[in-house]
Amino acid sequence: MKLKDNEDKIYHLDEKKVMAIAGDTCDRERFASFIQRNLDWYKYKNGYELDLDATAEFTRSELATAIRKGPYNVNLLIAGYDDKSEKARLYWLDYFGTLQEVKKGAHGYANYFTSSVLDNHYKADMTLEEGKEAIKAGVQVLQKRFMMSQPKFVMKIITKDGTQVEEI
Repeated sequence: MKLKDNEDKIYHLDEKKVMAIAGDTCDRERFASFIQRNLDWYKYKNGYELDLDATAEFTRSELATAIRKGPYNVNLLIAGYDDKSEKARLYWLDYFGTLQEVKKGAHGYANYFTSSVLDNHYKADMTLEEGKEAIKAGVQVLQKRFMMSQPKFVMKIITKDGTQVEEI
């Protein structure tokens, strides 16, 4: 079975923040648009952007509130470069609004295949090249073991200079 190969599930929040979402297409698009627009509105209203922690907390709060109103069936990862701590950070969120800062992560079916690969490759002082190799190893496992054919993968690399997109 072949999946759509031109859909980008990693949404750009600003120059140093992205949000990767897994879930139903309708919920994914609605929630990503809602978060993007609210972050833009916040910047317009206050004259500055929310930092990475505040963005993750705002997103968590909106997911938790939606449980009681009209839940979004989405799980997500928020990644970015934090100027205060001068390091990249990653947050894991599920559809209940659970938020956790993590060192590595995946959602959806890919999680079942890539978690062990990321565990084996991860080390605290990884270089950018080592990180790319870990992602490529995860993609190779998916292409070999997953029942769906996904010919194209992209990775978004976030540094202090902004976000870059690379095909794998």
